[in-house]
Amino acid sequence: MIEFRLAGGAYYGFTYNLSPLGVFVRSIRIPNLGASLSAELHLPDGKRIPLVGKVVRSYRAPTALARLVPSGFGMALSSTPEEYFQFLASL
Repeated sequence: MIEFRLAGGAYYGFTYNLSPLGVFVRSIRIPNLGASLSAELHLPDGKRIPLVGKVVRSYRAPTALARLVPSGFGMALSSTPEEYFQFLASL
């Protein structure tokens, strides 16, 4: 799970794809392209990893395909702690 902050509110989504350079977040709340975000990646062991980045792509699936195709956004990471890379290496 990932928690991201946008316009003063906290929202939740699920990671769909992780890489050293970015994250795709499945969410019904989709920020505007170019928006700067801070987020926390919630790990299975209860730890949280802070992330900072920018929305570089978004996609909202048509209603008929919503169960098959994920809606969400891609976030290019600009500030990534070492714990994030350690988590990726453990997958």
